[in-house]
Formats: sequence, C-alpha cells, structure tokens
Amino acid sequence: MPIASLLNRERVSTSEHALDPEDALAAVADLLGQPGALEALLQREQMGSTAIGHGVAVPHGRIAGLKTPVGAFLRLGEPARFGDQQVDLVFALLMPADNPQLHLHALADIAALFSDDDLREQLRNAVDNDALFRLLAGDASP
Repeated sequence: MPIASLLNRERVSTSEHALDPEDALAAVADLLGQPGALEALLQREQMGSTAIGHGVAVPHGRIAGLKTPVGAFLRLGEPARFGDQQVDLVFALLMPADNPQLHLHALADIAALFSDDDLREQLRNAVDNDALFRLLAGDASP
C-alpha cells in the first residue's frame, strides 16, 4: 500500500512543544480526524508500545465503519517515551475493522518506509510541514 495513499497535507504536522505519549496520541488522533481515533490508538498502546525503534512509533487501530485506511504523521518537538523507547516520529494508522489482512500489509509497508536511515534523518531536518509531506509522499525534494 503506497504511503501517499494514506496521507494528505493536512494530516502531517510538527509539534513545537514537548508532549507525553498520551498527548502525542491525542495530537495525532486530531490529525486523523476520525470519530473514535483517540480511543482506538490508546487501546492499542495499552496492549503494548507501538515504538518500532530508531525513534519511530506507529500507533494504529481499527475503526468499525471506516471505509478506507487513514494515516497521519506527527514530528515531535522533543522525544516522548513510548514504552522503553524515545520517539520523535509518529505515524498513526486507522484501518477498517473488517479487513485485518490490509491492516497487517499497511503496517509492514510503514515499517519498511521508516527503516530507511536517510528518510528518518530527512524527516527530522525538514524545514516545515510541506517538506515533511513531500518526503512521506515519496517526493525526493525536501
């Protein structure tokens, strides 16, 4: 699943303030703009940290009635502790509840994207939200 299909420019942002994990999840849930987003993300996080290493977390959840997958990205101003890891890049994902296979494929694609050291560095150094969106959407020009 192309990451660009999950995002739009309005769902990519930077937090200027230090946030704890709950506030980071609330901020990314706001970007997602879906009813029940925060509850789904919090419920999943309570099951275990969604940090995947290298300063990245991928909080995710399933929403009944959601027709298409929705993603949002938040770059934190200061790292927040997700489980035992410091996280400054948060990619949240909401998936339709009735398609667990699609959910797993999307998570794998996101994990693969964030395994790229250069991309993570570019995201951390991007000058603004437009540059973040272009990087995530696959446009090589930051």
